[in-house]
Amino acid sequence: MKKINKFRFLFIVIVFLFQSSRSYSQFDSAAVMILDRMSNMIAGMESVSFKMNIEQDKLSRGAGLIKHGVEASVFMRGPDKMLVDINGDDGQKDYLYNGKTFTYYSMTNNQYATIDAPSTNIQTIDLLHNDYGLDFPASDFFYPNFVNDLIANSNNLLYLGITKVNDKQCFHLAGSTSDKTMTYQFWIADDAFFLPVKMAIVYTDQPGNPQYQGSMYDWEINPALPDAMFEFNVPPGAKQIKLKKNSN
Repeated sequence: MKKINKFRFLFIVIVFLFQSSRSYSQFDSAAVMILDRMSNMIAGMESVSFKMNIEQDKLSRGAGLIKHGVEASVFMRGPDKMLVDINGDDGQKDYLYNGKTFTYYSMTNNQYATIDAPSTNIQTIDLLHNDYGLDFPASDFFYPNFVNDLIANSNNLLYLGITKVNDKQCFHLAGSTSDKTMTYQFWIADDAFFLPVKMAIVYTDQPGNPQYQGSMYDWEINPALPDAMFEFNVPPGAKQIKLKKNSN
């Protein structure tokens, strides 16, 4: 038996023992252990790239909930380099962050906006979400306190067993938030890397219970990502605009 198979077998035994011996707690010890291992794996990366397919329900006038699709390619290096390429129903756009500035570029409209940014990826993601309503694919998984914050804001967290997503064997986890605004599910790879494979959220406090679903694939751990990837060069004829802040 290969070494990786021994590790996998041992982990499954530990998960079974945690689940079998636990009391009927709101937070399954096996689920917490799986998420902790995933979070530690991500925290140990020097760089990473992955792709994500996103489907999201949005309320329209007259037609109810309409599904919108987005394909995203994400590249991150260290604490202060990030590039996200997004191609969806509302066009193609890039987010670039080089440790000092953030640039939004719409390829569809050939328009760009640049602002001063904080000194880390996480701080920049927070700023852009809170002030400008820009969201980054799967960003929650990259927060150092992801697991603790999830538990602190949840009613429960359950380990549902092993299932397959796109022919990949995964640990299936589910929970709901303590403020009763959403339920969530995670599928984490049942292999040596414990990387996220899929996530799903149902917004139970909104009309029609809209859903958000994202599948992550083509993970590369510690790829070589040069500085030039994260620098924005103004394309010919591009028009500079200002990012519109959220209205309070």
